[in-house]
Amino acid sequence: MKKFFLFVMIAFVPFVVFAQSNENATSGVERYAIFVGSNNGGKEHQRLLYAGTDAIAFKKTMSEIGGIPQTNGILLLDPSKSDLDDAMQVVSSMISANKHNSKRSEFLFYYSGHSDESALLLGKSTYGYSELKAAISSVPSDVHVVILDSCYSGNFIRTKGGQKQKPFLVDDSTVVKGHAYLSSSSSQEFSQESDEIGSSFFTNAMLTGLRGAADSSGDKKVTLNELYSYAFSETLSKTENSTVGPQHPNYNITLVGSGDLILSDISNSDSIVMLTPDLKGRLILRDKNGKLISEVNKLNDNPLYLALEKGEYNATLIGRGATLQGSFQLNSGKIYELSPNSLMPVAAAFHRVRGEKLSEHNSEENKSDEDSNDIVGFHFDLSENEVYVPVEFSLVDNEISKQFNKKVLTSFSLGLLRSKVYKVNGAMVSLGINETEYLRGLQFSYFINRAEYVEGVQYTSIFNQTGHLKGMQASGIFNVAKDVLGFQAAGIFSTAHNVEGMQASGIFNVSHDFLGMQAAGIYNVAKKTKGFQAAGIVNKADDFEGFQLAGIANHADAFKGCQIAGIVNIAHDCTEGGVQIGVINIAGDFNGIQFGLLNISKNGVLEFGTSYTSNDNLRFIVNSGAKQLYTVFGCSIARENVFDVWIDDKKDSIFIGGLGSRLTVNKFNFDVEWLANFVSVKKDDATIEKEKAEAKAKGDDEDDVFEYETHFFPSIRFSIGFTPIKHLQFFGGASFAVEYEKNAEAFEHIENKIKIDASDLKLYPEFDLGVRYSFN
Repeated sequence: MKKFFLFVMIAFVPFVVFAQSNENATSGVERYAIFVGSNNGGKEHQRLLYAGTDAIAFKKTMSEIGGIPQTNGILLLDPSKSDLDDAMQVVSSMISANKHNSKRSEFLFYYSGHSDESALLLGKSTYGYSELKAAISSVPSDVHVVILDSCYSGNFIRTKGGQKQKPFLVDDSTVVKGHAYLSSSSSQEFSQESDEIGSSFFTNAMLTGLRGAADSSGDKKVTLNELYSYAFSETLSKTENSTVGPQHPNYNITLVGSGDLILSDISNSDSIVMLTPDLKGRLILRDKNGKLISEVNKLNDNPLYLALEKGEYNATLIGRGATLQGSFQLNSGKIYELSPNSLMPVAAAFHRVRGEKLSEHNSEENKSDEDSNDIVGFHFDLSENEVYVPVEFSLVDNEISKQFNKKVLTSFSLGLLRSKVYKVNGAMVSLGINETEYLRGLQFSYFINRAEYVEGVQYTSIFNQTGHLKGMQASGIFNVAKDVLGFQAAGIFSTAHNVEGMQASGIFNVSHDFLGMQAAGIYNVAKKTKGFQAAGIVNKADDFEGFQLAGIANHADAFKGCQIAGIVNIAHDCTEGGVQIGVINIAGDFNGIQFGLLNISKNGVLEFGTSYTSNDNLRFIVNSGAKQLYTVFGCSIARENVFDVWIDDKKDSIFIGGLGSRLTVNKFNFDVEWLANFVSVKKDDATIEKEKAEAKAKGDDEDDVFEYETHFFPSIRFSIGFTPIKHLQFFGGASFAVEYEKNAEAFEHIENKIKIDASDLKLYPEFDLGVRYSFN
């Protein structure tokens, strides 16, 4: 089986080379790689949890920004020694076949797993360092880069007399040959993985560095030298206090050439986060599920670029004297600027340390008391350029506190026309403009409120504006917030950049990213929506996941969830499943369920058909909806009554509604339908007169008495259709009406030529042939 695998891969090499020849002609460098993840180190070793995922993550990163195409990278999970040897031969064949199409070839070997002082431990087999080094050296590439993340991996570097040497690195425009060996630990150390980060410390540092954290020069490229320096520092800092002991990555680099060997190019990424110059401290990035993605310690004033996948991220910045948090959406083709203004201060939690001395505890308590007036993470322990004023009064421009020439911190601010302070822990009241950087409490104004950070309430008749809000905004006219966690309410207009919580408005809610609930008398608008939208008239969302409910119409671009509307639902794309319930449902590509009188989708069923049945009826049907479940509406009328009005009053029409499902195979389709049939029958004259007399005796209007009564019976139908040309289909089917004790009267008013008596049930088969026109 392994030889067959090797044969297939070698046979595939010429096709891979041909497909990439145009790209190689311009790139100058062709890169190849083997990524190995081995959780199984044998019976004597504890099974690892993250070696396989580390290998997968490394392959993905190098494919995205490391210049290694998917076709040039081989991933091996829990392989044997022979599997690894086979992969080496495949890579060697690929390099040999492509050597004339590029200036230089580079080979990367990555291993994450168990090892001891002399070998990699691959389950039941081992791979000695000397033998492994020889196998890697036999790969006919100009440059060999080896990265080992395993215990005692420093012994690989020492094998055959290898010594640490000063890095001499090259870029992709230089002729170069040589090797670079990087190991996660020294020859006498363990390598460690962590449940908290879901990875090994060394690989996590390498991946974070490759995605931009190691770019110390700011050129959006990460070189081998930068990567090793970053990984060494991060791995050591994360492990120096561990119970296992500190972990020191090692290296041996012997390259002949000039310049730098670039391992990743951030500018090649489809989505990038730029950490602005003013953002400083330890930044922790997690995805929307809480998984740690990156941890960067940014200390300088230079911008830093990180290449990440598109999606939602939560950011925590631990800075000097404050901790900031926030979330952001990273989109394809965009660079998101993450700055301190994108984040919100949070109060730091107090933790008691086990074994602390009483004096230390008291000092912490005193410190806690001193900081009890913290405003969203910022303290009232004043700096040299700050002053505390218990009550700040301002007529036009802070006439009293302006004389201090310092930033004003206050508990209450009162301004007749304008009041501007730095921090407020309490309330601001103004008939004009309130301005503050940080507010915990209440802002009230008949004109404008402006605060950068708000934890509490804002209220205004005209205009609220804040950069970050936790709590509530309420406005007669206009609320504006960049980030909102809590509640917005407006008689006219709420707008927000990111929203978690609820928006409620008499007229108009608008939000950029939305998670939670929107409710409006007239109109909700959300660019990206998760959760719930409810409106008296219209809901509108660009990307939608959750629930939409509207009196008249729902509209969403990308849709996943449920839409319910009094009249119409519109979704441009619904490829991941969803439900539309309305009179009319309209969708683009739709993979879900539509319930309505008319269901329209690009890839669904929308057709009108007529057929002649064995009971001498003409059947008219409209099918609409998704193929897996569509709605059926129509009627079955006696043939002689179709063109003349009720020639035979004894033959009543049947009105049909139900659900169907379709399987399509080439030009044939197979349908099954579950139908509800209703027979409308005119009552005899004696019955009508009796019911009118009873109505008159009760004081009711006798004209309200219905002259028709309806009888119901179920049926199931099977059909086969053939589509010789687009839009036109011929079909034949068989229906089986079901009679039981409670619906027997319905069959007294319809004609059935075939009857099957099955104990308490009776079946009435009916066959038909017809033609359908499809609008799709």
